[in-house]
Amino acid sequence: MFSFIIFELLLWGMFLLALIDAKARWGSKQSLSFFVPLFIYGWVLEATAIGLFQRYEYGTDFFITLFDAPLCIAAGWASITYSGICIAQNHTNSHIKIALFTALWGLSIDYSMDGLAVLVGYWTWFPPEGVKLPYFNVPVSNFFGWFIILSFYTYFHLHWKERAIRQKLMGFEAILPALPALLISITIMIESEYERLFVSFPWWIMMLIFVVPVVLILLFWLVKYPATQASKNKIPLLIAHSYHGFFLLLALIVGFYGSDWRYFIAATVAAAPMLYIAMSAPFKRLQEEPF
Repeated sequence: MFSFIIFELLLWGMFLLALIDAKARWGSKQSLSFFVPLFIYGWVLEATAIGLFQRYEYGTDFFITLFDAPLCIAAGWASITYSGICIAQNHTNSHIKIALFTALWGLSIDYSMDGLAVLVGYWTWFPPEGVKLPYFNVPVSNFFGWFIILSFYTYFHLHWKERAIRQKLMGFEAILPALPALLISITIMIESEYERLFVSFPWWIMMLIFVVPVVLILLFWLVKYPATQASKNKIPLLIAHSYHGFFLLLALIVGFYGSDWRYFIAATVAAAPMLYIAMSAPFKRLQEEPF
């Protein structure tokens, strides 16, 4: 119960920080056109997935839920999306690059979050009959789904920012292109049951296939573009640091008290981009200070 309270407060807290920072960065109108559609979109996806596909369910200790979907989950993903966009925009104007970076940024957090969330009961996945999910009881389709959601929403939110359709639909137009892609991916998942392809893989092989490439791409980006750590990115970086930090701490507790250090290894690898930023920041400040 206590863990649920902390997690829910974390999600709402990061959402509030993102709202405050976005208002200062973008202004009220653009902030609302970003967060309101994304929050509603996230909640509708959660509620629909639970009701229609019944592939997972949430724990019962969340305080604010609607149709069995905790509203804090949508708030959390909105803050993560905002964090990724702000950092990517610091050194590129390409909507495609920003969308890809944001999707990978979100996945790095999800890789550390999802397995631990299942372990402590925040949510539970229901795999196809006879299938044991090798990556800490989390389906691969979940990661594909979030990549589609984050990349499509980010791209079309930016792409249509100055178009007439933005004035008419107030940001909700960014939701529409992702829906066909999501439906196709869900149909493929259900019909092919491709999760069965991975049942014989150990967790560390799954990490090498899915987690490590994402982490390496993000590390390459952060090393190549050190301006990511500019002062105006303090809040977006704090959001990502907070999520990774929470799950690293949770993984440490699991390791000490449950003697299962796999979760800590996975969370540490997924958090490598954030750890790089945290460790390199003092050296960058020293370089900037005059002698």
